[in-house]
Amino acid sequence: MISLSDDARPAPRPVVQEVHRPIAPLLRYIDQIVGGGSEHLEFRFSQGVLTRFDIDVLHVADENLGNLLGTPDAGAPASPLAVAVLVRNLRRHDIALIRTISRASSEPPRGRSARWAQSLLDRATDAFIVFDESTPTPDADKTTLIPHAHYRDRFMGYPRASIVRNRVLCIAPTELPPETRGLVAIPRAANTADLELRVVGSAAPALAGAIDSEAARYPRHLSARLEAVSDGAQVQEIDAAELTIIPETRTIEHYQTLFLVLSLDRPVLTPRTNAMTRLAQQVGPEWLHLSDGPVTADALDLALARVRAAPDGTRPNLEGRSLQTTQNAYAVLFEDVARRRARS
Repeated sequence: MISLSDDARPAPRPVVQEVHRPIAPLLRYIDQIVGGGSEHLEFRFSQGVLTRFDIDVLHVADENLGNLLGTPDAGAPASPLAVAVLVRNLRRHDIALIRTISRASSEPPRGRSARWAQSLLDRATDAFIVFDESTPTPDADKTTLIPHAHYRDRFMGYPRASIVRNRVLCIAPTELPPETRGLVAIPRAANTADLELRVVGSAAPALAGAIDSEAARYPRHLSARLEAVSDGAQVQEIDAAELTIIPETRTIEHYQTLFLVLSLDRPVLTPRTNAMTRLAQQVGPEWLHLSDGPVTADALDLALARVRAAPDGTRPNLEGRSLQTTQNAYAVLFEDVARRRARS
């Protein structure tokens, strides 16, 4: 029997706890993270308050900070005391904190106590992750850009659908954003003849009522499927539309929908932001159409005209955005932060 000395024993893998559900057969942000080069890491998953301290790295998207702090309905940093307890535990147990920041979570909090809690949390953060260069973070020197991955390989073999001419889609894998309300009358105001808006996703009661009312009055111009839909259903709905409208690109879920559409070689119309302007330059302006302000009938007419004038046989440029590349980038950052924390 061979006995290894302590020096010869393989180093334990860094343990990363994700404030997220585990991997499942449903698209989620965690797909961007676990896999690829992450075989050198051990992952744990928890959607609640940190109670196990035998980890090296805690990774959370700021959109999920409320879950980590025990204030899921109030968001973060709603409780300065919860932030102080979290930071104390991170320091006491020498755990590194890594946060992913989206546009939705980058806005400064209101109120003196919330700003104090945010500042404390920012100082305790070892690294920030963003999807694009335009998202502000508390410390540029601690910020890593990891672009959102595409899903081209994810849906190979799935049943596909044919394009329905004049159909425009607004879709959300879970809940439709409030901005959807401003879209329901657009097909009747547009110059494009026989335009149909298809709305897919669950909706808050007021929004669902507005959509149902409009669809009942103008069934030729509006159809709806007001429920959370599977990945396979999303693929078929996106395939069938000439163009998909994404009325906001603020959250991680918005980005997920955007890259799902582009991965299926379908064009998108969304409001102009610095991030979307850069992305349009990367993927091709014929694939990402931008409106100045909320999407209007004029913006939709213009986007559809450009979509129909685009040459056949082209695809969005999604180079450098494979899941393998993205997962490797997360793994490198997690290992580097864990190693630096161990040396400090």
